[in-house]
Amino acid sequence: MKDLIRKTRIHLIHALLFKRPTLHLPNTFLVVAPHPDDEIIGCAGLIHRALQTGKQVDVVILSGGEKSHSGCCHINEKTLMEARKDLSRRAAQIVGLPLEHLHFLHYPDGGIIYNHAETNRLKQLINEIKPDAIFIPHKREGWNDHVETGRIIKKLTKDCTELLLYEYCVWFWYYNVWQIDWKNAYCIRMNPEQHVTKLKAIEAYITPLAPCGKPWSGVLPKVFIKANQWNKELYFKV
Repeated sequence: MKDLIRKTRIHLIHALLFKRPTLHLPNTFLVVAPHPDDEIIGCAGLIHRALQTGKQVDVVILSGGEKSHSGCCHINEKTLMEARKDLSRRAAQIVGLPLEHLHFLHYPDGGIIYNHAETNRLKQLINEIKPDAIFIPHKREGWNDHVETGRIIKKLTKDCTELLLYEYCVWFWYYNVWQIDWKNAYCIRMNPEQHVTKLKAIEAYITPLAPCGKPWSGVLPKVFIKANQWNKELYFKV
């Protein structure tokens, strides 16, 4: 029953999204992902299009995603982190992101908080890149790491009056979020080549299997994957 409600909601949002304006691409922007794969699932179309048009894109992944097999098997967490980093590099190459623009921090998976030593490194990275915009997970993503990621960036940039903040959607599609700020909603409509590229990048994350026989990124719900394989991406200006 829950999946039926999810599918109905997704179709409704998809229909309403046709009326939303296209997102203007900033010249320089940073995508902040809580875990390896969030940057691709939520923003691959945006990243690929921006790089095709000569924009500068950086991606920072805050945690190693080492809890993806929690309760599944006995794979060492360090092994999981390294495997998922390799998947991130592979996906980055698919969308055309130079690896020197892919950054890894070491917040704990499941424990991303502002009061952590890595927050200073994140602040330093933002100061070095000097982005025109930063993309963060939607505030109602449902996962604490996603919500905290947005809060950290908002705290770090509260005095940056000219910096634009946008929220992107990952688990937004899965959870039954009905409070949607349509007046600040924007869309990326991928052309066929861009859409195929996003699908390949998603596959780079969800297809490779760990020794236990399950994907390194964990087993993701089918309705979640289907929603994020759409040929459009939804963003909200903060």
